[in-house]
Amino acid sequence: MKHLHGRFLIAGLMMASAAVAVPFGHSAQAAAQPSGKQSVMEVAATQDPSDFIRGLGDEAISELAGDKIDDSSRQERFVNLMDKYFKMDQVARFVLGRYWRNLSDQELTNFADLLQKYLALNYASKFKDFDGEKFVVGDSSENKKDIFVNSQVVRPDGPPVKIVWRLREFDGSLRIIDVSIEGISMGITQRDEFAAVIQNNGGKVQALTDMLKKKTGGN
Repeated sequence: MKHLHGRFLIAGLMMASAAVAVPFGHSAQAAAQPSGKQSVMEVAATQDPSDFIRGLGDEAISELAGDKIDDSSRQERFVNLMDKYFKMDQVARFVLGRYWRNLSDQELTNFADLLQKYLALNYASKFKDFDGEKFVVGDSSENKKDIFVNSQVVRPDGPPVKIVWRLREFDGSLRIIDVSIEGISMGITQRDEFAAVIQNNGGKVQALTDMLKKKTGGN
């Protein structure tokens, strides 16, 4: 199957670098919890972690799948889903690494908006040829203040792909801060790509911003 990481990051949703993710200083392998018995996380009464991720998958397929949606509408819907389920300001900080500290609050907000457009441009279109893989959500577990939700994309033509979602509660609401596919953090992958651009341009974040604007057609 083509575009394994990109497609499952999205089909599983963002699925994501999205994807994009924020492991808050942990390694890519640390983002995925080992299998076995783990305590089920008890969080805000109104939000069950597994249901939260299940809702994301349902909305993604409902809003984005199929070839009857034009590209512009699909990208807009993708951004809306990221707003709803991801903590984008944290995502922006992480993919910028230490360089985010050089930005003002407004510059960071602007970068987060640009990052969403970039991700939507690159990943939303993958829902056009969604061919019915099953997204199965498992149980959730707790490690300190983070919540991990296990899931799988079950394929008819190969072994299932394991996806672990890392959540954190912000102001009483759950948000995704990391996505690991088969133990690989999508956030770390994106951060490494962006760091190379910044480092090759004298440590200037503006070089990365200009690149993203060029790719997304922004001003």
